[in-house]
Amino acid sequence: MNRIPMLRQEEHTELYLFAEAIKARRYFRKIPMNLLLEMLRLSQLVMLTQDEQLVHEGDKNPPEMYILLHGSLMVTSQGEFISRLEAPGDVVGEQAILSPEARTMTVTAEVDSRVLAFPNEVFRVAEEMSHIPAIYLSFASILAEKLRITEAQAKLRRNARPQGNATPPCIAIVDIDSRERRVIRGTLSTLWKEMKIVEYASPKEFIETPAERRFDLIILDPLYDHDYHDEQELLEALGESVGLHNCPVFAVSEWCNDESNREKLAQMGVGDFLGRPYSTFDLRHKLSAFKVAYYRQRELEQVEHAADTDRLTNLANRRRMDEFLDALVTLYPEERQPFSLIITDVDNFKHYNDTHGHQMGDVVLASIAAILKRSVRRGDLAARFGGEEFVVLLPKCDKPAAFKIAEKLRQAVEEEEIPYQEQQPSGNLTATFGVATYPFDAENVDMLLKRADECLYQGKEAGRNVVIGAEMLQNTAA
Repeated sequence: MNRIPMLRQEEHTELYLFAEAIKARRYFRKIPMNLLLEMLRLSQLVMLTQDEQLVHEGDKNPPEMYILLHGSLMVTSQGEFISRLEAPGDVVGEQAILSPEARTMTVTAEVDSRVLAFPNEVFRVAEEMSHIPAIYLSFASILAEKLRITEAQAKLRRNARPQGNATPPCIAIVDIDSRERRVIRGTLSTLWKEMKIVEYASPKEFIETPAERRFDLIILDPLYDHDYHDEQELLEALGESVGLHNCPVFAVSEWCNDESNREKLAQMGVGDFLGRPYSTFDLRHKLSAFKVAYYRQRELEQVEHAADTDRLTNLANRRRMDEFLDALVTLYPEERQPFSLIITDVDNFKHYNDTHGHQMGDVVLASIAAILKRSVRRGDLAARFGGEEFVVLLPKCDKPAAFKIAEKLRQAVEEEEIPYQEQQPSGNLTATFGVATYPFDAENVDMLLKRADECLYQGKEAGRNVVIGAEMLQNTAA
C-alpha cells in the first residue's frame, strides 16, 4: 500500500482537484476552499490495488478516517456486506475515530482505488489548549454530519424489510438459463428450507414484476437480453427495478469475471458477485452467508419493532413516524428525491364509537390499519398518528404517484366489509385523505404535516370520503 504525505506537497498538482471533487459531497459543502485545502494537507494519499484491504477487522492500531477520491471500497463485518463507497467524497472510518477500540469492519478495494487517510492525531485536542482550531471543528462537523446521514439511511433500510414471522423469506432467481436456475434453486432448497423462490426466465420478465412483489434476496445473471437495445439500457432498467425492492442483490454470472463489469454492477446496487464457472462450495458458502445475515438482522429488527409499534393496530407508533420523517428530510439534500405524506381520518368515527362501543371502535381502527399495511409499497411507512388518524410516508414518491396511492387506499376502505358500516350517517364506513409532498408543499416536517392536515380538513368540509392534495388547496385559495 503506497502512501504519499500531502503536507510535503505544498504545490501538489492534484491537491486542488481533490478538493474540488470532494467539495461537491454534502459533508464538505460548507467548508471554505482555503480551509479544505489545509485539511487535505494533513492527510496521506493512499493508492490501493484491487482486493487490497485498507482496514482489517480486529486491527488495534490507532484508527484513521478515509475519504474516497477514486474507485470503489466495500465495507464488511464478520463476512457480511455493510456498505459500499463509490463516489468521490464518501467517508469511512469515522466511527472508529469516535470509539477507538479494535476495528469492527474490513474495508477492501473492489477496484484500483485512491483515498485520503487522516491519522488519529488530527482528531485530538490537547487539554492545555485555550482554543479549538478551526480545522478540528471542521472535522467534527464532518463526523457529525456523516453519522447523522448514516443513521437516517439505516432507518430507511430497516423499514424496507418485512416485520414479524408470518411471511417466509422470498428469493428471486433471474437467469435466462433454466439449468443455472435449477442449480441455484437446488442449492437454496437444501440450505434454506423455509424460504420461497420465484424464478424469472429473463431480466425483462423480472423488470416487469409489480413493485408490490417483495423479495429478501435477488440472485441474477445480467447477461444481455434481446428485449433491450444495448447493455447500458438493460443495466439501467435492472438497476431501477432492483432499487424498488430494497434488498441484497447477488450477481452470479460469467459477466462477473471482468473487473469493469463488476464495477458497473456495483453501481447498479449489487452487493456480492460470483463468476462462472464456480464451485459448488463457493455457491453454498455465499448463499449461507446471506442466510445468516438475514436471520441476524431479523432478530435485531424484531426487538426494535416491538418498541416502535402501536399495540392496537400493529402499525408504527408516533415516535417511529417522527424518526422516519426526520430521516427522509436529512437525506433529501443528497438524494434530491421528493417524498410524500398522506394523512387519513376515519369519517364519523365518534358516531360509530358512541353507537357500538369502544371495543367495536378498536375493530374499525385495526381494520383500517390492516388495509394501509397491505396496500403500501415496500419501504413505505404506515403509522398511527393518534386516535382515529393515520399517516403514510412515501419515500421517493412525487405528487401524482402519492395521489394515486391515496385514492387506492380510499377505495380500499370504502369497499372493506366492516361490522355495522351501514349504520353510519353516510350509509358506509369511509375515510378522508390529505396529501402533501416535500419539498414542493413544505420546507420542513412541521409544515408538511400542517399542509396535509389542512388538506384533510378541507376534505371533511367537502363531504368526506375524498382525497385532497396540497395543490388543490392552492387552487381553492386562488
